[in-house]
Amino acid sequence: MNLKTQLLKTLGLSWTAFLVTGMLISRFAGMPAITVLIDRSYCPTTEWQQVVQTYSQLYQQHQQRRLQLQSVILFSSLGEEHLSIPPEPQTLAQSSTYGRSSPQRQLELRASYPQAQLLECTQ
Repeated sequence: MNLKTQLLKTLGLSWTAFLVTGMLISRFAGMPAITVLIDRSYCPTTEWQQVVQTYSQLYQQHQQRRLQLQSVILFSSLGEEHLSIPPEPQTLAQSSTYGRSSPQRQLELRASYPQAQLLECTQ
């Protein structure tokens, strides 16, 4: 009986260590996390749809857990909006563009988030 108890303890501890190691690896070495900067200044509808399509691909990777969208920042010359929960692509597609392009604001955001991916119209 003592031998069985020792075997079960060893087996239980081994499986626990295996699961904890797996969770730590997936947590810290799993998927890359990025911030997405979206220039929401005015642009034609067809170009905005291209921005939304690119975002949709990133969002899909986020849903498949191949990429983590850490935050999404919408900005223009009239202000900015920080979203910690990534919006669905349909929500972004239905939103309007407004304001002027602000190269200075874009530089500030790129400096604050050097690993961020910038999505903008290509006017």
